[in-house]
Amino acid sequence: MLAETPGTTAHTDHPRATVTVVLCTWNGSRFLPAFLDSLVHQHRLPHELVVQDDASTDETVAILEAFAARAPFEVRIEVNPERIGSTNNFERALGRSTGQIVALADQDDLWYPHKLQYLADALEEDPILTLVFSDADLIDAAGVPVGATLWDRRAIGRLLRGLEIVPGSLFARRALTTGCTMAARRRAVDAALPFPACLDDAVAPMRHDRWLSLVAASVGTVRALPDVLLGFRVHDDQQTGVLTPAELRNRLLTAATDVLTPNRADTSHEHRVRAAQLTEAARRADRLGDFDEADTLRRVAAHHLLRADPGPDRRTRARHIGRELLDGGYDRSLFGLASFAADQARALGPTRSSGEP
Repeated sequence: MLAETPGTTAHTDHPRATVTVVLCTWNGSRFLPAFLDSLVHQHRLPHELVVQDDASTDETVAILEAFAARAPFEVRIEVNPERIGSTNNFERALGRSTGQIVALADQDDLWYPHKLQYLADALEEDPILTLVFSDADLIDAAGVPVGATLWDRRAIGRLLRGLEIVPGSLFARRALTTGCTMAARRRAVDAALPFPACLDDAVAPMRHDRWLSLVAASVGTVRALPDVLLGFRVHDDQQTGVLTPAELRNRLLTAATDVLTPNRADTSHEHRVRAAQLTEAARRADRLGDFDEADTLRRVAAHHLLRADPGPDRRTRARHIGRELLDGGYDRSLFGLASFAADQARALGPTRSSGEP
């Protein structure tokens, strides 16, 4: 019997799936070479690297072209003539991918050698899974671990460590992970494409990774892997990152202050957009016959619509919001209870138009 090493599985007779790594870049010359080096040292190499560059003005494209000339797998580079933003850029890149398994990558991270094999093996071993995601070490700009992981810095981390299968209702309520930690089956990628226009709303954007994981959970099963498979680099230039403890405290203080303000137009708009995003994900689930999951998404969408417009007067608003709590519209977590408290505070305040006492 062959001994197994971390991140590997015993040999099987069935052919292995083709794997695409999707990489979106923009002015990434500072950290990109280190990421590319970590990619060629994977125990399981991808069959292709699909790169979508968002009109970089530094040496990013030159670095990619030099890498393509020596890479041990196909590298397909496309450069946008003008910037389209991260979410739209990933949509283009995912649409160009051909692999049966698709792994997302960020230009500034460091993949540990067993990352791609571990994620791909998990999907190959369980045909029900549509997406898997892992934890990650947090590293600084120099690549030095800071002594914490991605899940450590997120309140949802403790819950994820207690879940093997993540329910779709959880993805419907909040962002759980980031794209560089995940790999998806082709079925989930195809179901997520094309991205709906409502993802790009200025008040309530939904990034590509949250959309992909939401759809994957709606048309199949998502597993959270507590293993640490990469270094997630935290630095000043990144588009999305992890809040420091001080930044998190400031965000919570701002949220607590907002509870005391009257209902605002952008608050209602945000809930309407979330409802539209979830309704679109439900439509994708219906199309593939996942009717129960679609109904779950529609219930959460209806919850957002009620929060957008709970009623014309204080009594009606308070009654509707209280009923939502009793019926399970707010999840039983600190986030859910905080949302309920915020909505009740606004419900008891004046309407925007009438200034009701």
